[in-house]
Amino acid sequence: MNIYLIRHGDAEKVSTGKKDFDRELTLPGRIKLKSAVLNWKNLIKEFNFIVTSPLTRAVQTANIIAELYGAGYNILIDKKLSPGSRTENLIEIANSLESEEIAFVGHQPDLSEQLSDLISPKGAYIDFKKGAIAKVSFGNKVSIAKGTLEFLIPVSVFNSPSL
Repeated sequence: MNIYLIRHGDAEKVSTGKKDFDRELTLPGRIKLKSAVLNWKNLIKEFNFIVTSPLTRAVQTANIIAELYGAGYNILIDKKLSPGSRTENLIEIANSLESEEIAFVGHQPDLSEQLSDLISPKGAYIDFKKGAIAKVSFGNKVSIAKGTLEFLIPVSVFNSPSL
């Protein structure tokens, strides 16, 4: 089983006029993310599921991924992936889906902590940038400290600095 942890793209700044839940991806964030996703297709053939936090910026990220992969994905929105989500929540969702390739779209600092928990019993420092993707492979079931980090790729690898 492989899981992919994906941080949402660049989003609007926090403001008094908009709730954090409703913050959207910026236009440059969308462009960078689309470029990255098109390149992910060279590494990842498909996802069986895309599971996302319910926050607008995460759902928009999941929608871009589904659109560019073009397979008519059914995006699962799960409040367990909202900011403050725990590794145990992610593990529960992954194991309940019983699939080979599952993408999770979420937030910081949760993704850094979850990735650390999944690959190391002692913890690891992870700098999980906006729009980055990490692949973690497991034998059968997802569990704490049993994963192998296959890659962690920031969105900047697939984009020019001018975007």
